[in-house]
Amino acid sequence: MGAKPVTDSLCNLTLLIAIGFMTGCAPDVVMLNPRTGETTTCRASAGNPWSQQEACVGDGIAHGWKKLE
Repeated sequence: MGAKPVTDSLCNLTLLIAIGFMTGCAPDVVMLNPRTGETTTCRASAGNPWSQQEACVGDGIAHGWKKLE
């Protein structure tokens, strides 16, 4: 009976560590408006870093902005 809580705790710990590593994997993306020279930053969110950032970058590109890399 004692092994089940330990296994659950290890699974939860592994999940938390994985989330911690994933949130650091999506660096900010700087976008440039070539007509005005204005820049903006598309940041990653902690919950799902890629979807919010991809939406921001896609919207910027659709409006004529360029990614600075």
